[in-house]
Amino acid sequence: MSTQNNHARKTPWDFWRRNSLIWAALMALLVLSLVLAHVPMGSFTVAAGIVIAFAQSGLICVLFMELIEARPLIRLAAMSGVIFVAVLFALTLADVLSRVAGR
Repeated sequence: MSTQNNHARKTPWDFWRRNSLIWAALMALLVLSLVLAHVPMGSFTVAAGIVIAFAQSGLICVLFMELIEARPLIRLAAMSGVIFVAVLFALTLADVLSRVAGR
């Protein structure tokens, strides 16, 4: 008796196709961020860039790093990295806002 799942077997072409689609999506987001950087939208330019960066990092984490299929400890390590970066951004924002308010 075989314990292998035949439907779970993927050929190298499946991986190439999947990774090519992810790469194309990342390149499209890169071009979109480049175009939006030169469009005068005021303060929304920075917000659009941050949203696009989050989308790119989400694609990389979920699909390339395969965090959905990873073990819980690996997902916990990835989430701790995200939380650490969020804390660093919050502290930097607090520092910048305190300097602006002191003027």
